[in-house]
Amino acid sequence: MTGPAVYAALADDDRHRFDEAFREALDEATATFDLEPLSEVVRRWWVASGGDPAVAEADRAAGADRPRVHPVNGSDHRTTMPFSDGRAVAVRFEEAFRHAAQEAAETLDHLPLRYLASGYAADEAADEREQRN
Repeated sequence: MTGPAVYAALADDDRHRFDEAFREALDEATATFDLEPLSEVVRRWWVASGGDPAVAEADRAAGADRPRVHPVNGSDHRTTMPFSDGRAVAVRFEEAFRHAAQEAAETLDHLPLRYLASGYAADEAADEREQRN
């Protein structure tokens, strides 16, 4: 379930509305680093374009376990995720996130942003486990 697949399945009038909703949610994600509202836009339009609602629901359920990274303050809504290497890692994440957001604006594909956030979260969890040992 991707933005480009949704866009391709929509009629022209709906494509414009999807594009607007996607960009609005992308702007929010870029400001907050919270990808769930952007994912929800893709899910909602997936179903509107004729996609299987069960696929959207499975993605929504999986989203409950995805990290929500907020590197500016080092924590998120669900878990504390300080950047173990300090502000330098947070700055690298923010730069990578903004770059990926620019690409998402061009492609309507939010998945690289999700992969980026998940990758940083996994790296931070591994660093935290290593520091405890």
